[in-house]
Amino acid sequence: MIRKATAADIDRVEAIYNAHLDFEEATENRTNWRKGVYPLRATAENALKNDWLWVGEDEAGIWGAVIFNHVQMKEYYDMPWQFPEEDDKVFVIHTLVIDPQRRGQGKATEILNGAEEVAKGMGCTVMRIDTWEGNIPAQTLYQKQGYRMVGGCDTWFAGAYISPLVFLEKKL
Repeated sequence: MIRKATAADIDRVEAIYNAHLDFEEATENRTNWRKGVYPLRATAENALKNDWLWVGEDEAGIWGAVIFNHVQMKEYYDMPWQFPEEDDKVFVIHTLVIDPQRRGQGKATEILNGAEEVAKGMGCTVMRIDTWEGNIPAQTLYQKQGYRMVGGCDTWFAGAYISPLVFLEKKL
């Protein structure tokens, strides 16, 4: 189940962020996220305050988190989108994270499917997402779910460092 997060979920979301970052440090599965920089507890708190934070949950508890909104960073406006649309019709997925103990169970797909249902319910017509260009597993997942890569560029990420990102979209 995907649901809007509550203040009571913040500790668990932060724990998942940290578990994911620890997993990255211990394995070859790396992203452009960096411990102490992004994502942080404040990332989740800000998203909750803006009503953008969602969690994946089942009988075992919260296993993932994601931020959904219409916010496109400035680089989005330079991409050659196949489906140009007004901002309020574009649903953007940010900071999708799954507890490493639940990897490989289809949970990221569950969040993507949930995001699409939420977006349709809001009258959105296009889904967009970006990811680090080296995050091949994420790019593969998104493309299997019908997202199409449209371009990439270097981005000042989290206000801390330059990161090359790729941008993907899907027509709803």
